[in-house]
Amino acid sequence: MKTVFITCYHSFISRNIFNSDVLNTLKKHKELRIIILAPSNKKDFLERYYGGKNIIIESFDLDEAVKRKYSKFWYRLAFLLQNTNYVQDQRKERLFNHRNLFGYLNYFLVNTVAEILSRLGFARKIYRFFDFLFSPKNFLQEYLNKYSPLLIFSTDIFSEHDSFILREAKAKEIPVIGMVRSWDNTTTKGALRVFPNFVIVNSPQTKKELHEFHSYPLEKIFVVGLPQFDNWLNGSTLSKQEFFKKIGADINKKLILFSPAGNALSNTDWQICQILKDGVKDGFLPSDIQFLIRNHPAHPADFSNFEPDGHFIIESPGTKFKEGKETEIGPDDQSHLLNSVYYSDVVIYIATSLGLDATIFDKPQIIASFDGWEKKPYVKSVKRYHNEDNLRSLIVLGGTRVVESKEDLFLWIRKYLENPEIDREGRKRIIENHLYKIDGKAGERIADFILKFIKEILLAG
Repeated sequence: MKTVFITCYHSFISRNIFNSDVLNTLKKHKELRIIILAPSNKKDFLERYYGGKNIIIESFDLDEAVKRKYSKFWYRLAFLLQNTNYVQDQRKERLFNHRNLFGYLNYFLVNTVAEILSRLGFARKIYRFFDFLFSPKNFLQEYLNKYSPLLIFSTDIFSEHDSFILREAKAKEIPVIGMVRSWDNTTTKGALRVFPNFVIVNSPQTKKELHEFHSYPLEKIFVVGLPQFDNWLNGSTLSKQEFFKKIGADINKKLILFSPAGNALSNTDWQICQILKDGVKDGFLPSDIQFLIRNHPAHPADFSNFEPDGHFIIESPGTKFKEGKETEIGPDDQSHLLNSVYYSDVVIYIATSLGLDATIFDKPQIIASFDGWEKKPYVKSVKRYHNEDNLRSLIVLGGTRVVESKEDLFLWIRKYLENPEIDREGRKRIIENHLYKIDGKAGERIADFILKFIKEILLAG
């Protein structure tokens, strides 16, 4: 039987790959055995939703390996080879937290070295050579002996977990198709540590960055679109009445979807909600609106200081693991997100990719780039997140409004409610640059590419 390994170490792999036509298409080939490598704590969840006759979930824990000193050394070194806005802001924050002689010297040295090395393609080659040479490559042997895979599909090539599998596959000459998991990975994860045989990306923008920042060959990069949006072409999965009843919303009021930054990134999300609440109460916003607050699945916002009224519904999606430190997005969660966006009149977000989701249904969108009523320094403000390379590349396309005060927030909510066609051309440009095609076939394209590669391996063998 022909065997393919698929990695699953990030909480969004279920959403991106398993809830799409990637897995559905692959599992139809009965002669193909699919082995999903995942942490042991997710085994039951994955088996419940995705297990089948030719789909086996294998517990393969790599957390201890990732935490070892040598792993962290090579991981940190990768950031000396990248000098994107995100990485520069990370250094600025460290300096802000260590404003002493050593802090300034360290900042100057690291910044100078990174500025030089990031421009040198051969420096990345040298780094990958020694990373591969000195990192262990003996974790996967039990499963290689058991299944003898023809191919490994690495769904998250910039992750530390997948890096171990990629190195071992390379050492044992097992072909690898890799995928860039998210639109920010090429600019926020340091240099790509191991080159797969081919890389699948979601958008032309990611293809450009993978080549520009990591020197990966353009001819080996294939743009497919975002498979998690394939079934969004069919529209909502519930009627408006059914969905509003499900979330406890008023069918006679307009719905504004707000995605806060979450407690890992900001402690002022509740202040934005308070500002919106006061805006309705004081007449700066229409009274016939309501807010659906969609927390980040992995790091929800702290709303302990906020008292929601009848205008607010707060949700935390996903199935949580490890006492809430990890969350998986199952099929029901994905459908709920679809309906949440579909029935929203305006989408507001901070430091998330929800703008991409909103663009699918041509929804007006606002980035709240201020810290409630606090005045924070740049390195502690949510403003820095909207200066990150991925969000900057979205903002310049003109499909979203960035607001830096409550007055502007109120202004653009009112404008978009009155005329949702504002910035429609910009949203079309977002689709072209960051979503590629909304044709319902991204998952099919990924699966077809994997199947074609398997066929070529068999013919060559």
